Amino acid sequence: MDSRTGKCILLSVRPGASLRWIVPLWAIVWGAIVGGSGAILWTDVVRLLLVLILVEIGWGELWRALTATDWATPLRRWQHWHLGASPSRAFWLPYTRPGSPAHRFALWLGQLASWGGTIFLPVTGPFLAVAFVGTVLSLALAAALGREMLLLTLGVLAYAQLATVVSGGRGEVGVGWNAAVRVGLPYLAGHLAFAPLTLPSLILAATFSFAFSGAEGRRSTRHLALWVGGYLVAAALLLVLRRPLAVPFLLFLGLPPLLTEGHGARGWFRRYGAWWMAALALTSAVV
Repeated sequence: MDSRTGKCILLSVRPGASLRWIVPLWAIVWGAIVGGSGAILWTDVVRLLLVLILVEIGWGELWRALTATDWATPLRRWQHWHLGASPSRAFWLPYTRPGSPAHRFALWLGQLASWGGTIFLPVTGPFLAVAFVGTVLSLALAAALGREMLLLTLGVLAYAQLATVVSGGRGEVGVGWNAAVRVGLPYLAGHLAFAPLTLPSLILAATFSFAFSGAEGRRSTRHLALWVGGYLVAAALLLVLRRPLAVPFLLFLGLPPLLTEGHGARGWFRRYGAWWMAALALTSAVV
């Protein structure tokens, strides 16, 4: 998902552009391969297309509307919004006397309506509409794909709200939040479309999300730790599953960023995204 557009799959390629746009698609496909039975039927293709639409349009629009919108500014205006105690400012409530609790409540409702119509809805109204459409579309597609996908979609909705609240509603969330929506959750959606979730799939979704988030930010000790930690956990999973021959290849694919200098903000994945994608494909293929 691109933090500026809110799209999970940014369908535009230009010379020198990174492979960031294809990451969610890659995650969905390999998640589906892990969950698939081997034989490909036309119904499987339809289900995969529905998952792509769910992740790209449904989740993508919902995520953008909630996390890329500045909710904090109009809400701060509400803290100081005051229109006086004029009866014309109050909602009409029957059997209310001036100064009574019901009258004060009517004044509060009038101020709320004035703030909503003057400040809140003009700023956030279009985004609320997008969030509503994205939610309805996501729930409809998820219901068609099964109960587990519906539960995952409800989890995505809760996750988007949590990310918005934790980030202060300023319209920008950290790369860690985006990594889960671009890697982990699409991977799980691809798997769930064809089989119930398994512990190895959950671990792979988490570890490669960590590695991706490490590669997205500026080169630092913390981001290097996320990258290395993701690969090491994936390697440990392969050992537990008795796939030791794949471990050296996986670790080799994680080496290049560690052997070079930093490339500035967001330059790391731009240069080594293909290595990360190969590591995800390799690990998913042997699990």
